[in-house]
Amino acid sequence: MSQHILLTGGNGFIAVHIIVLLLEQGYTVTTTLRSEGKATYLRKRFAAAVNEGQLRFAIVEDITVPGAFDQVVKDNKFDGVLHTSSPVAFSVVNVVKDLLMPAIDGTTGILKSIKAYGPTVKRVVLTSSFAAMNDREKGDRPGYVYSEKDWNPITEEEAKQVPGAGYRASKKLAEKAAWDFVENEQPSFDLVTICPPMVYGPALQEVTDLQQLNYSSAAFYALFSGKDQGPKQVPLWLWVDVRDVAWAHLAAIETPRAGNNRFLISEGTFNIAQVCDFIWKAYPERARTKGIPKSKSEDHGPPGGTYSSNNSKSKEILGVEYRNFGTTLKDMLDQFIALEVELGIE
Repeated sequence: MSQHILLTGGNGFIAVHIIVLLLEQGYTVTTTLRSEGKATYLRKRFAAAVNEGQLRFAIVEDITVPGAFDQVVKDNKFDGVLHTSSPVAFSVVNVVKDLLMPAIDGTTGILKSIKAYGPTVKRVVLTSSFAAMNDREKGDRPGYVYSEKDWNPITEEEAKQVPGAGYRASKKLAEKAAWDFVENEQPSFDLVTICPPMVYGPALQEVTDLQQLNYSSAAFYALFSGKDQGPKQVPLWLWVDVRDVAWAHLAAIETPRAGNNRFLISEGTFNIAQVCDFIWKAYPERARTKGIPKSKSEDHGPPGGTYSSNNSKSKEILGVEYRNFGTTLKDMLDQFIALEVELGIE
């Protein structure tokens, strides 16, 4: 009998890639979504798995409500849980209500449900973020090497006061709350946290409008479409392919010695000049037609350099084999072109 995995937030950018891997490996998967309508695309994409009962759906409308996950945990005997559901937003009206509560309460809420009603669960894997590690106040930090030992020092009070800090705080505080829960409650399951920086690569989730892409993809499409005439470096210097993040989640479930560890999942550094240069080299006709800007010296990053990452732990324990930036860009940009054709965009 195959192992049964609970995956929260199954229609997300990373989550759909995880579903693909889990189904390929023969797992039975139950994924939570906010509404039945959110399941329509997944039912169609994974029709064979749905028909065979290998992929199932559970509706959890609001993950911040106490006991939100109680029913789905009670109704099933899960072997492991992958908690990917968390808001990704940078401009919100209410930082506490729109970011901090969903991230923190959603995380502690599912852990409480598993402890109370999921005695068969052996491991919980939490999708955290490099934002939980990165100290933005220290800037580019030339020569500094981030690793799993690093924690973002941001507090809830700072998140309320500093514009744009809410997302970073939500990831740090949610991950910290998860580790505190395991330490204080001593549940029968162990915890693994996965901390990726900027995540790129082909999208498997439903895309009905190229203006509604996930945050990381949207910045590159704005450049690739010619809309963005002034290339801007994204907030982080580190990146990773979405398929490698998905693999890390699978490995985190399957690798016994991964338990009670956090992992920085990052291939390395990048800058926006690499993206411009790649587009001009691989798609010269499009670059000319769309008026895509060529890179300038300042697009290559600070003259003094930036921080970098140590991914040795993820390679050694999880066995992650990272794709290079060129491979990721090519697969991502080719998909943008395919989506333009599919959606009738000139």
